[in-house]
Amino acid sequence: MGTALIRVGYDLTTIWRRSTGIFRYATELAKHLLLLEKSAPSIQYVLFFAKEIHPDFLPLQDTFEAIICPTTSELFIKQCWFPAIIPRLKLDAIHYPSFPPPYFQCADTPEIMTLHDAGPWRYPHTLTLHGRVYFRTLLTRGIQHCTRIITVSEHARSEIKHFLGEHHLSKIAVIPEAARPECAIACTDMFKQEVRERYQLPARYLLTVSTVEPRKNLKTLLHAYQLLKKQLRSACPLLFIVGRRGWNHNDILSHMAELKYHVYFPGHVADAELIALYQMATCLVFPSLYEGFGLPVLEAMSAGCPVITSNTSSLPEVAGNAGLLVDPLNPADIARAIYTLLDNDALRLRLIQDGHQQAARFSWEATASMARDLYLQVCEQKQTNSPKLS
Repeated sequence: MGTALIRVGYDLTTIWRRSTGIFRYATELAKHLLLLEKSAPSIQYVLFFAKEIHPDFLPLQDTFEAIICPTTSELFIKQCWFPAIIPRLKLDAIHYPSFPPPYFQCADTPEIMTLHDAGPWRYPHTLTLHGRVYFRTLLTRGIQHCTRIITVSEHARSEIKHFLGEHHLSKIAVIPEAARPECAIACTDMFKQEVRERYQLPARYLLTVSTVEPRKNLKTLLHAYQLLKKQLRSACPLLFIVGRRGWNHNDILSHMAELKYHVYFPGHVADAELIALYQMATCLVFPSLYEGFGLPVLEAMSAGCPVITSNTSSLPEVAGNAGLLVDPLNPADIARAIYTLLDNDALRLRLIQDGHQQAARFSWEATASMARDLYLQVCEQKQTNSPKLS
């Protein structure tokens, strides 16, 4: 590529939402891409925001060019605004890290898409009809027309192959996620005590970090908790569930209400509070049915919190040998794992130590470096394929 500065667009118009899942991925990757460029500048990043520059990026705003969309409407942004504005910006490539790119390709700008999982095909019933049609249509179009596809685990890559075709594999790169570095930094005792008092947390509690929606399997978790409560009676720890309300959550919330005084759901919590909650929890219980990656598993491990998670999808790949793996469809199996962890201090300490080592295998700096290399490959390919003027 020589010394020419290339221009790469990066879509952050989704991150006005609460920073969970794919939106946290988009944010953390962008931050670390910008930090890489400070030491070895060769890419000028053009970041797209909805309404305003996101507060997380204000300290870094001298390292990128910002383009502000006047609305937060996903449909308008992707299908109208991006196709209109991209041709004017002379980008060498653009990356869509959260939601799929526009249906109609933007001029001759190579597109890169992160496809986190094949959930709309594997578990279509966990989406609304609108969500199924929207994501299946745009993701299928995206994988056909994007120059490269990033996915976040080997399991996700195999799922994409299964549902969308083996012929796409050559353009798919597996670039994993990582825990935020802040998770490994011990919160002060004073702050932990403030969080404990704010949520009236006992000395021992079980933590679940999850959007309240069918795919996260909270009904089975609540059934498992009822079994545990019958066994332990008054010694059963509180189940503390944090996360936003997703689609089709009323039935799940009703189940929580039946377990009042034993299950507490405060909704979304601030990032700093979440880290303290990880660090104080007896364990994280994360029995999701299906994950492209499963970031709470690594965040908990980084924070020194033992992990119980599902033996399905990408979760064994992310947890490695550092978590207790359970059948997410078997409440008795989940309850048994929690009981075993509560009753075995040596196991808990081993999981904490192994969890630190497992989380350290992943870093956002390495993730950003791999993504940056992919951008450079795409731009070099574009330059090679461009017609030469005589």
